[in-house]
Formats: sequence, structure tokens, C-alpha cells
Amino acid sequence: MKTKIHLFTTLVFTVFNVYACTNSDFLNVKPNSGILTPSTLEDVQKLLNNNVSLSSGLAVMSSDEYVVTEEDWNVAPAIERNAYVWAKDLYEGTRGVLDWDRPFRAIFYANNALAVLEELQPREAEQVMYDDLKGQALFKRAFASYELIRNFCKSYEEASAETDLGIPIRKEPAIDRLVQRSSLTDSYQFVLDDLILAAQLLGPRLGSNLFRPNDAAAHALLARIYLDMGRYAEAELHVDSTLFLYDRLIDYNTVSTTSETPFPDTHEELLFNAATVGLYRFTTSGAFARGYRVAQDLIDSYSVDDLRLQLYFLVANDEGHVMKRGYFGTGLYPFTGLAVDEVYLIKAECLARSGKEEQAVEFLLALLAKRYVSDKMPSVTEIVDGKTVLETVLEERRKELVWRGLRWHDIKRYNRDGYNIRLTRTLGGTIYTLPPNDPRFVFPIPDDEIEYGGLQQNDR
Repeated sequence: MKTKIHLFTTLVFTVFNVYACTNSDFLNVKPNSGILTPSTLEDVQKLLNNNVSLSSGLAVMSSDEYVVTEEDWNVAPAIERNAYVWAKDLYEGTRGVLDWDRPFRAIFYANNALAVLEELQPREAEQVMYDDLKGQALFKRAFASYELIRNFCKSYEEASAETDLGIPIRKEPAIDRLVQRSSLTDSYQFVLDDLILAAQLLGPRLGSNLFRPNDAAAHALLARIYLDMGRYAEAELHVDSTLFLYDRLIDYNTVSTTSETPFPDTHEELLFNAATVGLYRFTTSGAFARGYRVAQDLIDSYSVDDLRLQLYFLVANDEGHVMKRGYFGTGLYPFTGLAVDEVYLIKAECLARSGKEEQAVEFLLALLAKRYVSDKMPSVTEIVDGKTVLETVLEERRKELVWRGLRWHDIKRYNRDGYNIRLTRTLGGTIYTLPPNDPRFVFPIPDDEIEYGGLQQNDR
């Protein structure tokens, strides 16, 4: 191989911890005979199987989907306390912040896989597997890179994206190179290029292992990203590609409303499984939920015949609500992957924004028909109820995609477009506010990454 790929089984957890920078202490560590050099397609698949996609919990903790009491806030770890009130000093010196480290771990694995594949010459009978593996690696690198972009960079605005700070773009598994932050334009283009190629290489959604991406998931992620960028025509194009490849919704009338885990680990609506980093108590679900309650205004937005009220939320002992155990089974932490319901809502939003309101309502009703008690579906007039179609779609987006790590980023893009959403928390006698487009909508890069890698810090 032109590039040696070393996966040292007792060292890899240190590798991703410094992959975003160049920790000299790490570079002095010497490998031993425990090193594995992947050399076959099967080895690459094993490497990618270890690459579970994880999202930041900071976006969930900073959003307006939940509240905590002063008592619970006081006993929470520093990062959770600070995320809740949008403190300028988010980490208070915490090192090895998983919200930054885990995406770089995923990028490291993906780059290793791509480097191995570059050196292999597949036989004709292996070409389909080879292409799928390359697509998996590109997808996972893109998913992780986009996680970093949307949490640690400003919202995309075409007028300033060339000069706005992006992320350190890592295309190689080498850990001995300093990589500084690229522009936001280049960062987004890197992700889009990976996903466009991945969509061509990946196979269809098959079986129950939805931690492996597929062609429909690649298009769904492209739709999510283009929506975030405000490029609605391209978002709609990739929605159509997704639904051409895979289009299934669950009828919530067939799901148990009394179960704490109403959704199985894999179900027909899912396209790709991912969750937040398993770290924060304010993001746990079900009987393990600690210290938070779902925001009452969100609970009040569901009608009595809306099955999501019973399927998403669990009544706590104090009559507040917590989240049930996951949209994808028994997981304790928020689902942040891709599913068909989100794709429907992206389509409806794009149609509404382009003035095709009747078509937008049709897509919205197709989703809501699977969400209400049979024969209790409200009329179009009742659903819209004096709002614009776009306002209705965005309200349903909040209700449908609750606790999926999307709300914070939605507020961020809405405010970019002039919605002027101001967030407020009250703890004891103190009121905390986050004005629209405040620099605190962009999370700071952890202090140790600034120290080791010399990265330029975000304003806070």
C-alpha cells in the first residue's frame, strides 16, 4: 500500500481524540504488535461497522423542547448547566468533549476505509461490494463532517460563506498534519461532493442493519443539508429521489400507545440509524430520564386525537412529560438519523416556500393521516386554522421531529431568514435570553483543540 493504514486496537480511542489537531504527546506513542492492517473488503466492512454515527447532544440541550427546575439544574454537570442557559463559557475547561471528538473519530475510520479501498483492485464479482463500501465510507464521513458544520459553524449564507469559518477538512487518515479551518463554502461543498458520490455507489435499503447507509439515506441527508442551506429546489430534488427509492410511513394506529418503547429497533420508516453521544442526563428518555420535562407549550400543541402525544411522551410522576424510549427502539438517547417522515416534511416546506401551497398541504396531509386516530383526522381548515401554509408546515415539523436534534438547527436557520425567534429560560429569579442570530447559536470549539491545533475560535 502507498498509505499504511494502522488501526491499533488499544490506541484508536486516542487517535480520534486528537484527529482534529496534532497532540504531540500522542505522536510520541509507539505502536506494537497489536496493530491490524486491513487488506480485504471484509476488513473494510469490519472497520466501517465500528464507525457508529453519533451526533452532538449540545443541540438538544440548547433547544426549546424541554425545561429543568433550578434544583435539577444545580446538580447537573457543567456542560449541561451551561448549554441550558447558553453560557459563553460552555465547557469550563472540560477536555475531550465528545460532541467534537466523536465526529472526528468517525471521519478517521472513514478515511482509513477509503485509503484501503484505493489500494485494492476488486475482481468483477467484488465490484458491487467495493462500490457499496466506498459509498458507506463517504456517507459516514459526510454525516460526521456535517455534524461538525452545523454545530460549530454559522448558518450558511451565500453572501458570506466564502469568508465564514468552516471546519478542518480531513481527507486522509494521517494524524501528523495540522489542518486549519476551511471556509464554510468549502466545508459544505466537501460534504455535498461526498454524498452525491455516495448516493451513486450505495445499494438499496435492505435488511435490518440500518447503521449501514443506503442510497435513499444519502439522498435524504442531501435534502436535509440543502434545506439547511436554504437551497430549496435542490432539497426538493433529493426528496423526490429519496421517495422514488423508498417511500413508507408507519400508521401510528398500529403502534402501542401504552408501551414505554413503542417503536422497534428497526421499522419501515427508518432510513439510517444514528443517535446523540451517550453522555448527557438531560437527553435521556423513558424511565431513565433525569432532570428535565418536555416544554409545556410543545405538549399543548398536540390535539387529543393526535397519536404522537401518547407515542412520543411519557407522563412523569409530577404530571409533567418526558420522552419515551426512542423513535428507534430501546435507545436512551435522541434519534438523529434519517427517516421518511422528515423527508415528507422537507418536501412540504419546499413546496410551501415556492408558492405551491395546495401540493404542500397534500404532502402534509399524507403524513398526518398516519398520525391521528382513525376517522379523527382534522380538516385542512382545522389544521391551518388562520396560519399560512408554511407556518403550518413548520409547526408540524416541530411536533413530528421532536427530540431528534433538529429543533436547534431549525431555529438557527429560521432566524437567519428573519423569523426573529428569541429563546428564554427562567431559573429561580433569573431570566436567561438568547436573541436571534446571537453568536451563542454557534458552539465554541473545545479548549484543548484550540490549544493543540491552533484552530481559530468562534465568537461567543
